[in-house]
Amino acid sequence: MNKLIILGMIGLAPLLAEGPKDFVGTWKADPGTPNMTRLLGVDGNVIVMTEIQPPSGNRPNTLMIVRMYPTDGHEVKMEYDGLWKGATATGKMEGNVLTVDTVAANGTKYHDVWTLSPDKMHYTNEMVIEPPPQAGGEKGDGKAKGPRTVKFGFTRVQ
Repeated sequence: MNKLIILGMIGLAPLLAEGPKDFVGTWKADPGTPNMTRLLGVDGNVIVMTEIQPPSGNRPNTLMIVRMYPTDGHEVKMEYDGLWKGATATGKMEGNVLTVDTVAANGTKYHDVWTLSPDKMHYTNEMVIEPPPQAGGEKGDGKAKGPRTVKFGFTRVQ
């Protein structure tokens, strides 16, 4: 999907949102979280995230990732070019918590829990990442490393 269309959807999101609308906006990563900005919009019952990571380390270019987070219990398949193409996600929002299970095209599983603060100015993203069974182990023994948990914090800037 064209970048302008995605950004356009984010701009229209407040008109389409109900329930997950409190996540709509521009969010900057908190200190201690990798440097990134997330643009969150809503298309129907799906939060559409455009994540922008500036150049860093061995990556000389800005990285833009588009990912979908359903909020009503149904499954979506991601068709955007890039990292998440071919992934499927199923999610549900209850109160201020969004829980989404995603399976990437390579079989990696992601369990995301987004928790919005009462003032709606911050949210945390706790993510459990489980590699597929065929992934190589630490010593090349063919056994996958176990799941790992990462936690990100974000503050609304717009």
